[in-house]
Amino acid sequence: MELRIYLENLKKVSLGSQTKDYKAKKVFQPALSWIVKTDYRGGCHDTSAALHMLLCEQGLNSELCIGEVQIDENTFFDHSWVSVDEMILDASICMPNIGGYAFPPVFASKELLSLGSPKVSYGAISPVGFDSSAQFVSSVNLQEYSSGHPDDPNKLWDLTKILAKEAGIKVNAGKLKSRYGGLTRTIVRK
Repeated sequence: MELRIYLENLKKVSLGSQTKDYKAKKVFQPALSWIVKTDYRGGCHDTSAALHMLLCEQGLNSELCIGEVQIDENTFFDHSWVSVDEMILDASICMPNIGGYAFPPVFASKELLSLGSPKVSYGAISPVGFDSSAQFVSSVNLQEYSSGHPDDPNKLWDLTKILAKEAGIKVNAGKLKSRYGGLTRTIVRK
């Protein structure tokens, strides 16, 4: 199963320090496992926000990003991910909401199948730009995003609690809302 390979390869990549690796992998590994085991497709905006909050709760400076990802010359999709020290952490790319595509997750800007550079380009610029969903996500803070969630206005905070529990981290949804509710995503265009 590819999840096993991803988790083995996660041990081989680094953010450049043992402390950062320990803290980031403590959050990334259970998030990736949860995404794959629950087949959480098309949840990049949710899972990247949760991952960002949990990285920050571990004392890591991370950036919550949104942009377009280019697959090939004519294929793009809107996507959210996290970066630490300008290195990409992207667990949800292995479960995109675009038919026929799947990509290995990315940690420290290395894809976790071949340990090479990702085969997609983050921050690309398509001819059409963001769709209406990504326009909304990129223009609101996390509280507004969560409140406008089509499934449940507390889904982001509840998901963060689920992933925190998987990582063995105690969090309080009210404190998460207070700390991160006003946060907006960084739009990445290269």
